[in-house]
Amino acid sequence: MRSRPAASPATEMSWIRHLVQVRYHMHSFDSHFALRWIQRTSAWIWQARLAFFTALIVALALFVSLLYWQTEPSVRLSGLLLQLLGITSAAIGIRDTRRMFGKPSFLAQVRTWLNVMPIPWRRTTSVSTSGSDTSSVSDEFTVQGWHNPDNNFDSRLSAAERNLQLLHELINNVKSDFDAHVRDLSQRIRNESETRKENDRQLHLRIESASTDGLHLAAAGVVWLACGIVMSTAPNELLNLIR
Repeated sequence: MRSRPAASPATEMSWIRHLVQVRYHMHSFDSHFALRWIQRTSAWIWQARLAFFTALIVALALFVSLLYWQTEPSVRLSGLLLQLLGITSAAIGIRDTRRMFGKPSFLAQVRTWLNVMPIPWRRTTSVSTSGSDTSSVSDEFTVQGWHNPDNNFDSRLSAAERNLQLLHELINNVKSDFDAHVRDLSQRIRNESETRKENDRQLHLRIESASTDGLHLAAAGVVWLACGIVMSTAPNELLNLIR
């Protein structure tokens, strides 16, 4: 039986370096993959942050009242706090919608209503204005350099030719000014149309954002309010289930 020849020290060192490089690349790949997985998981959890926060508040209220204190007043108080959170979330949604559309607050409306309240000793001042505005616009068209002919025929013909040339130049100038004015108006209309489209898009995004955020906040408020009502209404039954 023939024995395998022993490997040279240079060959062994090359194999060792190769194994070290492979191990290093595998470790780098695992670290990069783990980091990307953590980033994707964090982004996925952040998308449902309101749902996790809602569940966390409910779980905390249940733990403190049913497992830690285990008394009827603690359950009722926790339910009351959850109800207040639900009402507060609804109020925040109403406030954000009001601010988005530029509506006055409830206190501002109350102050305005009180300011116009009819009081017997308050003097009312009425102001009447009358006036007339008449304006007249007259456009006067003057041709500069108009040639006045003499009495003879040649002078009249030469003046007519020069005047026709002036009229032709004047018409060309007016046409050029009119075309420039039309181009300017067309550019303004295009700019106005683009501005209106952008404003409409921004308004649509704001309305959509306010609506979706308001729905999510309202859903969280409904969950808190429902849990608070149950805990405040039936604390003894909940304690009996735990015990």
